[in-house]
Amino acid sequence: MTAPDFIEIGSDDPAAAKAFFGALFDWPWVAMDDAGAGYFEDGARQVGLNGGDAPCVVPNLAVPDIDAAASRVAELGGTLMGRIENAGPLGRFATCKDPRGARFGLHQRPD
Repeated sequence: MTAPDFIEIGSDDPAAAKAFFGALFDWPWVAMDDAGAGYFEDGARQVGLNGGDAPCVVPNLAVPDIDAAASRVAELGGTLMGRIENAGPLGRFATCKDPRGARFGLHQRPD
């Protein structure tokens, strides 16, 4: 069964979003570098924070092979937004839209 295993919060003000969601859900922040990159831990999964984006919350669905899943999205009339991104220890991600424009993500965990 495919289930959301990573959630991405998009924000045009990441500092404010980090303060809000951290305080609202009491999520701890895990820093990945000195530049401020990192993610929340919600107890079940990681919750990323993406600055420079329109405010949104995007579920990323677990897939064993992100390249095959992205190809299948296109075959079924969906759209890959940009390219598949390698996020190092977090795995690989692709943001997609279904044929009607609903945004979702694909996530392949690192080996």
